[in-house]
Amino acid sequence: MNTFSLVVLVVVALADGSQAPAPRAQAPAAAPAAKAPASLPEARWQGLPGWLGFATVKPEVEKTRAYWTPRHPKAQVVLFTDVWKSVPAGTKVRLVSSEGASEGTYLGTSDELYGCDGNVATLAGFSSSKPLPEGPVWVLPPGGTEGLAALPVKEVPANTLGAPLPKGKKAASKDVRAYEAGGLGFLLTKTGKLRGQLTVLLGGKKVGTDSMSKGEMEGSEQTPLNLYGKDAVGVPRPEAAFQLGKEGPVVVVLGTRRYEGHVFTVAVRRGDKAELLHQDTEALYFCAF
Repeated sequence: MNTFSLVVLVVVALADGSQAPAPRAQAPAAAPAAKAPASLPEARWQGLPGWLGFATVKPEVEKTRAYWTPRHPKAQVVLFTDVWKSVPAGTKVRLVSSEGASEGTYLGTSDELYGCDGNVATLAGFSSSKPLPEGPVWVLPPGGTEGLAALPVKEVPANTLGAPLPKGKKAASKDVRAYEAGGLGFLLTKTGKLRGQLTVLLGGKKVGTDSMSKGEMEGSEQTPLNLYGKDAVGVPRPEAAFQLGKEGPVVVVLGTRRYEGHVFTVAVRRGDKAELLHQDTEALYFCAF
């Protein structure tokens, strides 16, 4: 808000014959305010800073690491959203991928082909100060990159997570599979032909669960749920893990293939507490398989 100074000069003869006081000098004009940074959209995930994005490949690339990897003619990272349309191109952001932190610049929002049959997705695009590998990328407001880091994701024997296996299940069984990422354990257990359960563990203690379901779709293959199948439908896997700043939380991004695309959920660890977020998901519609 601008501040105005009003100086009124009054010349009067005082009753005692003395002269009127000298007029006050006008206060110096206030320095112009610094340009405010661009207003960014609200954070996508409840209680977390920033937005879940994905590294891209050029449109001419035929083979990619994952079938759901988006293509873009200019951007190295995209968000599947239109809420950045009012943000000025050139706005700076921070990025963290599976190879660590980098600086990013917002390029603009456009509609791009995604999936099959001419499907189109609205994508907010960003450049990156260094090349990025395929996979999830966390996009954050501008600032220092200190403390932003990628954390390892690895498959581990199910009996090393510090928790007992479900009754009747063995670590070497095809009915169980386990991962570690971001200081959390992820135990996948098959419970029926098309069903299973994901259990999230911290220090061997359960902090969250979610049901797994392959489901059925007309015209789809009818094989049982397969925890070890490549891109198997209905099976969540940790895709990436990030430390969001020196004091920030750890997030683990889990991806699950569905018949029509890929769904992403997030597990969060803050010190000795953790949770699996159920209220938010990111669903990328790709194609009806």
